[in-house]
Amino acid sequence: MTSVKFTKNNGVGVLTLNSPKKRNALKSEDMLLIRDILNREAKSDIYALIISGEGDVFCSGADFSELISIIGKNKKDHELQSNDMSKLCDSIQSFPLPTVCALNGSAYGGGVEIACACDFRISVSNIEILIPPAKIGIHYHPAGIRRFLNIFGSTVTKKLLLTAVKMSEEELKDIGFFDQIINDGENVIEKAHSFIKPCKGLSSESVSGMKLTINDIITDCVDTKNLDLRIEKALKSQYLERQLKLIKEKNP
Repeated sequence: MTSVKFTKNNGVGVLTLNSPKKRNALKSEDMLLIRDILNREAKSDIYALIISGEGDVFCSGADFSELISIIGKNKKDHELQSNDMSKLCDSIQSFPLPTVCALNGSAYGGGVEIACACDFRISVSNIEILIPPAKIGIHYHPAGIRRFLNIFGSTVTKKLLLTAVKMSEEELKDIGFFDQIINDGENVIEKAHSFIKPCKGLSSESVSGMKLTINDIITDCVDTKNLDLRIEKALKSQYLERQLKLIKEKNP
């Protein structure tokens, strides 16, 4: 059984973590495989990506059997601030198409960061999250902390990291973590498809460019050259040409 599955359905890619007996914990090789899939699909014909998991837990983060290699122990000083989970979530966040995390269950550690790296979050009910580095004795990587700050704000991020307490669905709902919580009996993947479907008819150049620019503004690293290229790409797109033609025909 493969630990990661990828399928396509009606123009949407669905990446599924497929180790339910291990609560979808990710080994280094799993993270590398997902990054390879993301690199490949960034140039494919899909218009959006859904990330979900099998079983009752979305993802429990990094596989503890590989903890030393994953957290960067014994690496050089300049490598300590990044690890395999950090690189994976960077790849998810910088994926040029809209992403939806379809939370099939609770998330822990790096699983929470994966959810935060996605653009949107659709969830089943009665989930919880926990980020346990302080229980283990490690310092969470700074890119992940930035992602938490972006989604949760400073007060909740401090609570999650400095007290290592669980947060319930009600608490997460209050801070706007979810874009949608499904009803009992509904399918979270199907709901994620419905949620992201409005993107299908939009300009891919516009959506992709604005997503990447939003990320740049959030991380305070706007590159004016890249920004100009994105704006120019949208302005030169066939989509814009068609829309302007339609507007002209309706308003002669």
